[in-house]
Amino acid sequence: MSYIKKYFLAVLVFVIGFVVIELYLHNQETSMIVAALLAVLIVLKPQKYLSKLTTQKSLFSGLPDEAVERHRNLLLNEFIAGEVASHFTSDVFLKKEEKLIFDIPSIQLCEEKTIKVKGSHSGYSIRIMKGISYRFGAFESAPEKRIAVLDTGHFILTNKRLIFSGGKKSLDVSLSKIVSAKPVENGILIDRTAKQNVEYFMGLDNVRFNMTVSPRLENGEQWKEGKVKFMLNGFDVRKIIQGLIQA
Repeated sequence: MSYIKKYFLAVLVFVIGFVVIELYLHNQETSMIVAALLAVLIVLKPQKYLSKLTTQKSLFSGLPDEAVERHRNLLLNEFIAGEVASHFTSDVFLKKEEKLIFDIPSIQLCEEKTIKVKGSHSGYSIRIMKGISYRFGAFESAPEKRIAVLDTGHFILTNKRLIFSGGKKSLDVSLSKIVSAKPVENGILIDRTAKQNVEYFMGLDNVRFNMTVSPRLENGEQWKEGKVKFMLNGFDVRKIIQGLIQA
């Protein structure tokens, strides 16, 4: 919903709420406060964002951010070393000196597609008779890039290859052919050599771990040990791929 629509909806909710509440309370100041809170709750829905924040941060309460980040980096290093592979079930055939990093199911393989969208005529028109006119010039349609889902399957990473195994599509790419990796919301964009369109792998949050974050007592850290829910994201996968390429 646009900000303008939200604004007018909030005003409408406030006015209606104020009138109704005033009928019962007979106190303008209190009615205005309650009506304003009602408008905020209904239109802006802060509870929606707070719930997301709580899901991600509630487990962090009492834990220093730097400690959580340190343990996350340690877990990513374990991914790169292949030490987390035992948590995944995989049917991929590994080659000599190749080891599994992860095998994530239910990943969407997407690709940018260029399509033509509705355009407009350029030129001028001449009226022939009432209700009928003729336009001179050309019809222009602008190309537009959209993300299309090609298939759903397993997104597999080894220390040598990036693999996708789906019902209709399959990929087997050497890590040395990956030019860049860009994190996107709940996924990662891969650009590789000999491929015109970039590929998106969406649904990385299928991977979740519970991390135990402990203080380093030898460094004088006194906070209490706690657990944090780890959800894989595009930044993590980029770091893992980069670590494997540089190894």
